[in-house]
Amino acid sequence: MKKTLFLILSGAIVIFSIICICTAPIINKIVNGSSSWNTANCQKLSDDYERETDVFKKSFEKISLKECRNRKAMYGLEHSTLILDVILGFVCLILGLLHYFDIAKPFEKITGIIGLSTGIIEFILTMIYLGYSSYIFTNGFVTTDDQDIPLLFKRNEDWKLAELSDENYYKCLFYEAGEFSSFFATYSDLGKKQYNYNKEKYQANSDSDSEFANCQVKDNLADISNIGPCFVFGYTLGPATYSSDTKTCNNLYARYNNSFENKYVYDRWITTIIFSCFIIVCDIGLAIFGFLLFKSSTPGL
Repeated sequence: MKKTLFLILSGAIVIFSIICICTAPIINKIVNGSSSWNTANCQKLSDDYERETDVFKKSFEKISLKECRNRKAMYGLEHSTLILDVILGFVCLILGLLHYFDIAKPFEKITGIIGLSTGIIEFILTMIYLGYSSYIFTNGFVTTDDQDIPLLFKRNEDWKLAELSDENYYKCLFYEAGEFSSFFATYSDLGKKQYNYNKEKYQANSDSDSEFANCQVKDNLADISNIGPCFVFGYTLGPATYSSDTKTCNNLYARYNNSFENKYVYDRWITTIIFSCFIIVCDIGLAIFGFLLFKSSTPGL
């Protein structure tokens, strides 16, 4: 029974690890810019942050520096942990097969030690990776293709960033006092419909006379004067107009896109997190049955 469960758990670790490697957001480069996460120059960002004097730009530099450091760690953890999970799991799988067919009876004690060590090592590494991956998923900011401000604005289900108040200024929807980063989307937001293709918004964006098409705030530094005060004060000046100044923007919207890529990134990342949890459970079982194999082959223990 111990040998059978040892074999099953080893095989499960190999299978789950391969699934994680196939879905992993960084290994498969499905996250925008992730191919350069390992080579990003965080020291330059640190120097830029120290030299910057503009309050808005300095805030962006601070976020970029933090993200750079987190991403370099995430890149290394994902590659090393999942690859090691496959290699060690495969070694235990081979040993499990040999013992299942009673070919390696004299090496049962060594197999037990390897299984116990593998379970402990993989458990620690995978747990660290899972924690870090989950942290980046829920707290890491989504980057865009724009080089000036590589951050994606958070928006509500109607794609709104701000609403025009009775006092003729725009009240920002995602303002949190002292939390500059509250205005930006994280990877955990990407599964929501407002970050992906939407038929209704597609039609509105195609209408050159619609409010949605004319009152969008683009995700770049050139437009920061329109929305920048949101980060500090929770409001920005208004009202903006369009159609030869005859119509007023009652709302400011996030930039529209036709892509469904964000949902794809979300699904792949959450799948990796789920199967990483399965690996951790199997690691615990492998360590337990490795110890039992070692104990059963050691007289007097």
